[in-house]
Amino acid sequence: MSKIDSNGLEHGRRGDKIYVVLNGQQIKKELYRPTNPRTPAQQKHRAKLAFANRLSAQLAEAVNIGFARIAEEAMNQTPRNAFVKANWDNGALRWDEETGAWALRPERLLLAQGPRHIPEGITAELDGNLLRITCPDPGLAHTHAVPDERLYVAVYLPDVPAFILYEGPLRNSCSQCTFELPDEWSDLPAAMHVYAWFQATSFHRAAGTRAQVRPDQSSPSRYLGTFGC
Repeated sequence: MSKIDSNGLEHGRRGDKIYVVLNGQQIKKELYRPTNPRTPAQQKHRAKLAFANRLSAQLAEAVNIGFARIAEEAMNQTPRNAFVKANWDNGALRWDEETGAWALRPERLLLAQGPRHIPEGITAELDGNLLRITCPDPGLAHTHAVPDERLYVAVYLPDVPAFILYEGPLRNSCSQCTFELPDEWSDLPAAMHVYAWFQATSFHRAAGTRAQVRPDQSSPSRYLGTFGC
């Protein structure tokens, strides 16, 4: 509802018109009605964003660790925002023409990102409900690797959905480690994707000058394979 001021000028909405005063002059405008375009391209974009946000919620425990430093270094960004941004254009989210919906490409998914080193030789093997991670060369000779970085292993069943995150040994003792999966998972007819990454646990300085390693810095996560159906 519009109002009349002491000068007889009108302010606000009346009917389908908006009345404003600019430099002492009465101005009448047409009411702006915002539109909500629903073209196929816009629908597809919205569906992609919804899928990415849903994925970030399901994987939040890993995302909040693996993207902690990335989000901290970017202004006004949460770890989940950083996760969505990292996976938006890298092929992790693919459009399935048959279903007309977005789907996950697990080998492209990033659960962590950062400057720390992740060795290429790290592998996963499933034996019943035991998940064995083997890392024959932890990469300690690499510039971006230090002994006290923590190994994290993430297991994701998108069809359930179900997720579990394991905190593993430090880099200097991670040649082989075993994690026990929940017993109830053995009967689930679902694909299980496995990922691993390293994360710094403390500061390290080079020649007593600036910090080269900061706590919570991660390596990029590495896809270790899909098991099950």
